[in-house]
Amino acid sequence: MGLKTLARGWREALEGCAARRPHVLLVPCPGGTGARMAAEAAVARLGGTLAPTPADADVLLVVGEPSGELCEAVESLWAQMPGPRVRGRAVLPEAVGGVLEGLVPRLSGAEQVRDAAGRDDEWSARQEQSGEHAAHRGGNGTHQGHEEDHHNGGPGAHDAEEQDDGEGEHQEGGTGGHGGHGMRMPGGLGMAETVPDRDGLTLDVLHVALGPVLPEWPTGLVLDTVLQGDVVQEARGRVLASSRASGTVFWSDAGEPATRRRRTAACYLDSMGRLLAVAGWQAAARRARALRDQVLAAEPDGGLRTEFARWRRRVERSALLRWSTDGVGVLSPERATRLGVGGPAARAGAPGDVSARWRQWLVETDALLSGAPVPEEGPRGGALRGGGPPSQALLDAVLELLPGLELAAARLVVASFDPDPDEWCAVPPSPVRPEREEKR
Repeated sequence: MGLKTLARGWREALEGCAARRPHVLLVPCPGGTGARMAAEAAVARLGGTLAPTPADADVLLVVGEPSGELCEAVESLWAQMPGPRVRGRAVLPEAVGGVLEGLVPRLSGAEQVRDAAGRDDEWSARQEQSGEHAAHRGGNGTHQGHEEDHHNGGPGAHDAEEQDDGEGEHQEGGTGGHGGHGMRMPGGLGMAETVPDRDGLTLDVLHVALGPVLPEWPTGLVLDTVLQGDVVQEARGRVLASSRASGTVFWSDAGEPATRRRRTAACYLDSMGRLLAVAGWQAAARRARALRDQVLAAEPDGGLRTEFARWRRRVERSALLRWSTDGVGVLSPERATRLGVGGPAARAGAPGDVSARWRQWLVETDALLSGAPVPEEGPRGGALRGGGPPSQALLDAVLELLPGLELAAARLVVASFDPDPDEWCAVPPSPVRPEREEKR
């Protein structure tokens, strides 16, 4: 058997595995929650699974209307996916199933061979360009090399570094440069600056954007952070909402009271699923989402309430979950009032930490499944006095609580407030509240 025959056999085997059990990297856009729910159901129906990272995915599915910046993020994700790979987009929930069913068969066949050849050509071109660039730098004459040797105490001390015009590849929240010179590491990562920390030590800082696409993250939300090690020093937030989005908020635009009650309960279960997944408890997260889907499908009955009660007891008795969330992201009543925070985040009991917020979701979900009236203000509170969406107050609370937290704790805080990017589709997105802008 020749090498070409062996390689072809392996390729066909891999393509067949991908087609039988597709790994779908799902990118919901702000305003696309309904399409996201339809996509999750379609993936399960086809026997697939949701991929947490591009490296694990063979299908890239965008649902909703992406903004220009979110499109750039999607292109970056696509470039990181190995073959076989396909991608598509669906705007309406009813179109998601057909789009996904049309993508999966394309994971095998001549299209994948052409895609792989094209990527090889791109890689070869980049390598040639990189080699030419290195040769150019190495052949600029002996005077430059002599100056570098004299200044740095040896030859080639800065060969691995390259200055640009100060405009780093990732500039959100800061220049991301090194000493103001825009130094970059391989792959376009910004090099660390050094600033004094709260203990008086001088530590490296990095400007890092969290989002717009992360596992278990409100898609379209971007937090531009300044990190020292893995500790957040500063954070600013924005939502990449598209002007073409429908402006419909899936969880609150439900119409009649019975449907609104089910949607609100399902919203809290959806948020619980995200938080549990961030905390690392995948089995409980999957159960939360299964309960969410049952609540959305039909009026809750005694059997569903029993299942929910059993799952709730298991979650509340978890010592590991409480250990992970107790005392993290404490929001005082005074701060909640000042920021205009509403919904369960405002009604959560003392001490107002992540644990209090997820417990409040459970309490209110239980009440809604038992027929309690739906809060008039909506699942995440009422509109702000300035006309902003309720989730703006939740985002403001996140931004105030993040400084001083490690990244793992910061992820839990974001999940415990769970701002809904859909709410920015009906109003112009604003990264911060007006009173916060005046302080800059």
